[in-house]
Amino acid sequence: MRKKRLLLIEDDPVNRMAFQRLAGDESFPYEYAKARSIADGKRLLNSEGFDCVIADYRLGDGTAFDILELNLELPVIITTGAGSEQIAVQAMKAGAYDYLIKDHERNYLKVLQVTVEGSLKQKRTEERVKIQSERESGKAVIIGGDGGMAEILRLIELAASSSLPVLITGETGTGKNLVAKAIHYRSAARTEPFIGINCLSLPENLIEAELFGCEKGAFTGARTGRKGVFEMADRGTILLDEIGEMPLHLQGKLLSVIEDRKVRRLGGEIEKPFNVRITASTNVDIEKAVGNSFRKDLYYRLSIMRIHVPPLRERRQDIPALCHGLLKEMTGRKDASLPDAELKKLMEYDWPGNVRELKNILERAVLLQRGCELRPSELLAKMDGQVRGSQNALASRFPVDDDIMRLEEVEKKYIHLALQKLSGNRLKTAETLGISLNTLKRRLKDMGSI
Repeated sequence: MRKKRLLLIEDDPVNRMAFQRLAGDESFPYEYAKARSIADGKRLLNSEGFDCVIADYRLGDGTAFDILELNLELPVIITTGAGSEQIAVQAMKAGAYDYLIKDHERNYLKVLQVTVEGSLKQKRTEERVKIQSERESGKAVIIGGDGGMAEILRLIELAASSSLPVLITGETGTGKNLVAKAIHYRSAARTEPFIGINCLSLPENLIEAELFGCEKGAFTGARTGRKGVFEMADRGTILLDEIGEMPLHLQGKLLSVIEDRKVRRLGGEIEKPFNVRITASTNVDIEKAVGNSFRKDLYYRLSIMRIHVPPLRERRQDIPALCHGLLKEMTGRKDASLPDAELKKLMEYDWPGNVRELKNILERAVLLQRGCELRPSELLAKMDGQVRGSQNALASRFPVDDDIMRLEEVEKKYIHLALQKLSGNRLKTAETLGISLNTLKRRLKDMGSI
């Protein structure tokens, strides 16, 4: 495995010698080349391959901004003289990964290696995002007939022609994420990153770091600075999945970032402009949440365009096309299909889990009925029997007698039952219930249990 290569552009011989001593240490894992001017640096960049550039701000024939203007597909770290904070801020805005203030004792070299490691790690992350985006572009296909999906497709094309925020609503499993991807890959930003973040699955402190990025030491475990999704998706699209579950105090910060089009990392002082299309999705009744658990101003900002994805039971006519498309993807066969009798049974089912449930059933049928005619309806019948058994067990725990309990009461009893069974371990309870620890804490707080 080849070593990563660094290019040092530095015209001060003393600083070059100091860097050479650093690079001579056995623990230094990189190869490097040196340039004494902007022209020399450009020549080396054109003729050799590098993974990171470390450039002094002011050189005899120009400044490090001349390197940034090359729009290199690699991180650039700028070193500046003491008292050059203003230049450092300008460099970050111009696209530098980081900056280091030089000091007479050259202590900045002690953190240089860590800074380089952070830049290369972030570069690998961005490359993975790009590869994933390229893969996802081929999957962002909306399948549907002339019913409800025809209007969805019209709205997708309309949204793709603009850069306005889009709020996508619908039940779990209806394909809201796919709608967001379809908007992105039909837009002018189709070659730029598409990055989704689930606001429900991450703890509050990680959501903030994922969204806005963080500087070294911003919180425990932040060993290096890193970009958030607003910086990483610059010129592309962000999907804020399950936006209805975002904590209120973060909603206010998100609104400020969206309106100002600038982001400041956790623990940072620099506000960096970004150009990102924002899409958001939720399965909650957002109108009921507005003014309670969701800010009105954020709702109005995100819902400039609104797309509601209907549940599968309201567009049963799409099931044959969905089955054909999903089976084609699973088996690689263009002629993949189901018998008419099977399609009829599938169209009679209510699909509480929507398209996601349909996909899971078809995947199980392909796996379990290999070599035979696919009969996913048989799996539905087995699953229905299991559900009825679970419902009977639940009824024995929560007898309704003559009065039917409110859903909130059932949830409250079930959460307390789970906590009791797991000896009060909240983390394990959250994992068992399939929710985040923060969501469990919010549920308990709403119930008056904490």
